[in-house]
Amino acid sequence: MKIFNKKSIFFIRIMLVSISAVLGFLIGKEYWHNELLSYVGLLFGFTIGFIVVSVEKNMESISTKKVLSGGIGLFIGLFIINYITHGLFKLFFTGSDLGYITYAFVNFVAGYLGLIIGLRVSDDFGALSVRQPNLNEMPVKTSGAEECFNYKIIDTSSLIDGRILDVAKTGFIDGIFVLPSFVLNELQHIADSQDPLKRVKGRRGLDILKELREDKNISIEFTDADYPNIKEVDAKLIAFAKEKNGKIITNDFNLNKVAQVRNISVLNINDLVRALRPILLPGEIMTALIAKEGREKNQGIAYMDDGTMVVVEDAMKLVGSELNVVVTSVLQTSSGRIIFAKINSDKEQPASHLRIAANQAAN
Repeated sequence: MKIFNKKSIFFIRIMLVSISAVLGFLIGKEYWHNELLSYVGLLFGFTIGFIVVSVEKNMESISTKKVLSGGIGLFIGLFIINYITHGLFKLFFTGSDLGYITYAFVNFVAGYLGLIIGLRVSDDFGALSVRQPNLNEMPVKTSGAEECFNYKIIDTSSLIDGRILDVAKTGFIDGIFVLPSFVLNELQHIADSQDPLKRVKGRRGLDILKELREDKNISIEFTDADYPNIKEVDAKLIAFAKEKNGKIITNDFNLNKVAQVRNISVLNINDLVRALRPILLPGEIMTALIAKEGREKNQGIAYMDDGTMVVVEDAMKLVGSELNVVVTSVLQTSSGRIIFAKINSDKEQPASHLRIAANQAAN
């Protein structure tokens, strides 16, 4: 959680530099009693304030461990040099301008050495304290890319779809599932929608997320990473995946295409389902539940578990019956597969089929 936003930090930095400049002007006026030299003090104070702000800004990229170790090294260096040399300087250089300059220089050198030693000790201990990662955290080598953790970044559409839960439970997707805060916010916004259909989808996505989190065999992490300068959630997902070198799990066709253009790997549940469809060849026997009448005369329509349409000849009047059918041909189209079949007359049909046929004969 950020304590200050960017505007507040910028205002504090401006105030710090301004106060340093004013103090430099007042100190110069107090000790030099000269108007021109007072402005020299103003410039000197402004310079000190600017240096402090520059150092503080550059420290944003330095870890807290290094800041603490460097500060401890600086304190120890100053403490030791003052403990050793304070008596000597007090004895030999009291009241001398050269003594004050030498004393300040010695303290500067000691503080600098302590700071450098503290930073190097931090690096050495950091290298020694690296723990052995578990299998889920081991970095993965990718061609032409840096080492990265095997992150799988979850999209809103995959949570609403729900099949990601079943796939994750099988263990076919390894690594760590990551849910950025902006995806969770979008899912909550959908769940709070005034549209009943959107509200149901959003709540389903939250239920799937809850089950993913409660499953002890599934590694899932939440991150507060955000990109305030980017408005679209899809664009934020791409930026986050690019930064973490991870893969996006989504069912969104447009996001899939944009990610591929940006050289980001995408795991599409729909592509997985299509790849796992059973391969049926002409002559194979299968069971089909006739769901409705077909467009052509005497055709009945059935559907497989994956949604593939099965067109059965001479089954128009057998809606609601479960039949043993023989595959005659398979047609692959841009929208999917269509299987054509006929009733298997060589095999005994289920009792439901016989009852329906008898009723039709009676009528």
